[in-house]
Amino acid sequence: MKRDNYYRLSLKISLFSIAINLLLAGVKLALGIISHSISILGDCVHTLSDVITTLVVILSVIISKKGPDKEHPFGHGRIEDIGTLIIALLIFLAGCNFFRLSFLRFYSYSGLKVTNLFIGIIFLTAVIKLILGFVTSKVSRKINSYLLVSDSRHHYTDFLTSLCVGTGLIFVKNGLLFVDALVGIFVSIVIMFWAVNLTRSVVDRLIGKKPSSKLYKEIKAIAAGFPQIKNLHDLNIHSYGKTNIITFHIELERDLSLEEAHSVADTIEKKVYHQGLGKCIVHVDLSKKAYFTQKKEIAETLGKLTRAIKKIKDFHGLKIFISEDRTILNLHLMIDKNTSLDEAHKISHKVSDLFKDKFGFSSVNVHVEPYVKGERRKEKGEK
Repeated sequence: MKRDNYYRLSLKISLFSIAINLLLAGVKLALGIISHSISILGDCVHTLSDVITTLVVILSVIISKKGPDKEHPFGHGRIEDIGTLIIALLIFLAGCNFFRLSFLRFYSYSGLKVTNLFIGIIFLTAVIKLILGFVTSKVSRKINSYLLVSDSRHHYTDFLTSLCVGTGLIFVKNGLLFVDALVGIFVSIVIMFWAVNLTRSVVDRLIGKKPSSKLYKEIKAIAAGFPQIKNLHDLNIHSYGKTNIITFHIELERDLSLEEAHSVADTIEKKVYHQGLGKCIVHVDLSKKAYFTQKKEIAETLGKLTRAIKKIKDFHGLKIFISEDRTILNLHLMIDKNTSLDEAHKISHKVSDLFKDKFGFSSVNVHVEPYVKGERRKEKGEK
């Protein structure tokens, strides 16, 4: 979804939510004052907290709309997570206050008055909050807004509290006055539970929780469409609100030209971006599999040399070092101990030039050692 549509729908549903909540809070406040019910007044406080949290949503959406700047190169998307965290805190504080007031109700039932009309109105407000929560949740899924998801959850908790309050008022009307306090305590615990759960999920995102496996699979599926890629590793995804910053390494065969390698990486970055997965940076490495195959071929070539050049008796310490612009081969040749220094020097140069020409190494370091019969120094895996 385009960013403009995302912000437009977010603001539209948020303003609608504020209008509905202000209306419901006013109704509950009037009923609470008339009936002296702590559960109704607590429910009013909860609905008013919905107004505050939705204002936080609007503020977060406006700030997160700002693009990248010098101090925030990845934009302001994470303000949505911060806004969600504030919402969770407000929910928790409302729950704590509601719990305190409900507990105090056990010691005073004076003036408590409930009618069927009051009960009916409370149930009606519950239905309205359920519809509002459903609409907000639907919009949040459409635009993929975690902030609106948290707001819809708050609507659902308000629906639950109003439902419990209405049910409790039925018992109060029939003489069980203490139920007003019990319902208040129950609802406050539910509110605090939702707040803690929401806080935990937001903190995970802010710390850097591993993204969904679906996102990883989608990125790997794009890379799998390129036969030149032999492996993909170090896939990292960092979320900044609506924007994902994605980095990973692809391993290509060493015989690819620089232009071909760049084309593969550039095409992958564009595909990841156009599929809406995020902004992507692809690092190109030479295939490690190719190095292992090459090492085996080098060992086989050295084995042939030991048979072709009688002075070479054995070899060991075969290692390949790779950097961004250099490929270096290190090896140890065991030469007949009676070989002159000049001849040993010529052999080492001949081997060095051979491997540079055949395998394209930037540098070949040949270490010459005298061979003593019975001292076969051959490393595991070398031929």
